[in-house]
Amino acid sequence: MHIIIGGCGRLGAEIAEQLSQDADTDVVVLDTDPLAFDRLGSAFNGEALVGDATDRDMLEQAGVRHADGLIAVTRSDNANLMTVEIATHLYEVPRTIARLFNPDREEVYRKLGVRYVSSTGTIAKLFLNEFEQESYPLHVHFADSDVAMVDLEVDLGGHAMTVEEFEVDGLLRIAAVRRGARVFIPDRSDRLERDDIITAAMKPQAARRIAGSVREPFSRERGRGIRKG
Repeated sequence: MHIIIGGCGRLGAEIAEQLSQDADTDVVVLDTDPLAFDRLGSAFNGEALVGDATDRDMLEQAGVRHADGLIAVTRSDNANLMTVEIATHLYEVPRTIARLFNPDREEVYRKLGVRYVSSTGTIAKLFLNEFEQESYPLHVHFADSDVAMVDLEVDLGGHAMTVEEFEVDGLLRIAAVRRGARVFIPDRSDRLERDDIITAAMKPQAARRIAGSVREPFSRERGRGIRKG
């Protein structure tokens, strides 16, 4: 795989180091500040280029034409969005993710079909959760485990399936369903609807079992459809 990372702050450097540990992954990091690359530790096994990730010439130098993915984690929401839009629309990079600081822009990002991580919103939720009395820990990921909490979007193949029919014993359990503005914990007999957003605990082995029932995680065609609508 060939992955481009725009921005070499602490987050960008950490992502770059971890991705570069895979011998089958080529990582290129872009940053306008040459001193930013000092954050890359000795474990980093990739390429660092001084330049702006929103510059097409720099992206081409970084190999965007054959990139499998791009992660934009600069300190600017506008730069991150622009980088992702260029990579998606002009070069058809299949997987792109933007860092988002301003949570007020989340709805805009969703409507554009842009995959993002809202750092401010996520951190705020973690702090508020820990501050509340008798709150359960908020699990973003499970260390040393292949179980993850994920969002799945129901497609036509999963429409009208019951929760019991959708779940996979030992591999996938539904925790909540978002249907429009409503979020609820379903019964096993409840039927799913197309465009429902399912939050589930899932192991990677379940992916094949539900492939025909949910939209692909990085569906370029779906993203285009949202933008056109």
